[in-house]
Amino acid sequence: MTSHDKPDDHIAGRLLEPALRGAYGRTPENVALAQVLMAASCAEEADRALDAAIRHIRSAPHERSEAASRLQRMRALWDQTPDAFANIKAVMHSLDHPGARDPHPSPETWATIFDDAVGVSREASVALYCLGRADLLRAATDEIVERIRAWNLLRADAFVLDVGCGSGRIVEALARHVKTAIGIDVSMHMLQAARECCAACGNTVFVRTSGQDLSAFPDESIDLVCAIDVFPYFVMSDLAQRHICEMARVLRRDAHLLILNYAYSDDPTASGNELRRFAQEAGLSVRHSATREFSLWDGTCFLLRKSSQQERSI
Repeated sequence: MTSHDKPDDHIAGRLLEPALRGAYGRTPENVALAQVLMAASCAEEADRALDAAIRHIRSAPHERSEAASRLQRMRALWDQTPDAFANIKAVMHSLDHPGARDPHPSPETWATIFDDAVGVSREASVALYCLGRADLLRAATDEIVERIRAWNLLRADAFVLDVGCGSGRIVEALARHVKTAIGIDVSMHMLQAARECCAACGNTVFVRTSGQDLSAFPDESIDLVCAIDVFPYFVMSDLAQRHICEMARVLRRDAHLLILNYAYSDDPTASGNELRRFAQEAGLSVRHSATREFSLWDGTCFLLRKSSQQERSI
């Protein structure tokens, strides 16, 4: 990559800020790099942002050496992933659909968008922070599954539902630990990718749904519902409360709902309060919440439990 000597103020803010968040460890390095690439108008501009961030760190003697090391790792990661900028921009172009500008985009709009996005990159279409790299996506997926296991949410006789399953990465990773892993999505092309991902799994099922509800599933039939980075689209479509109610309906008593990322919001406190209100109204209690649960992703985490009948009557 070629660096250009231009004033730092040319890239200050929209590019320098995410680079420095990564440098100071406030954001995982791969996430920070993805955010820089998302904000850049060209690869050279992103390159200049990393150079500017390195100069900023070196000019501040009180800063820790770890910050410079993180920036060097971000640059090395980009050097190892030369297609990252093109992959991210191509997926972002797919997301720039006229229907997505509606006040409340329909599930059909999201289906069209993700049908296109998965054709660009199976990895980047479900997680831009993986930069289109299969190894990063696998590592991030394994980290999620390990956390689910640490919470003792997986049993050999369990039925697990992954809502908005995308390319099937979570279903494939969970299938080895449970009786049946079910993935649902509105995108036909995502579901095709998911079926191919899980071709060697004998206990996975994939269903195309409307995105409006979970009417395909009976009451109290699921032991764990996972919603990995799908709720932001429910929020944008004004369907978040309906889906929380539907998820509570299909969960067995004392079963759990895992939401990773509830909303792409500038006010995470307000979003978290909204989720808690919807959850309480649906008979779900928050067992755990965190803003930095993972080392490879900055998604917020909410683990909810369906109250028992006795608890709800108190």
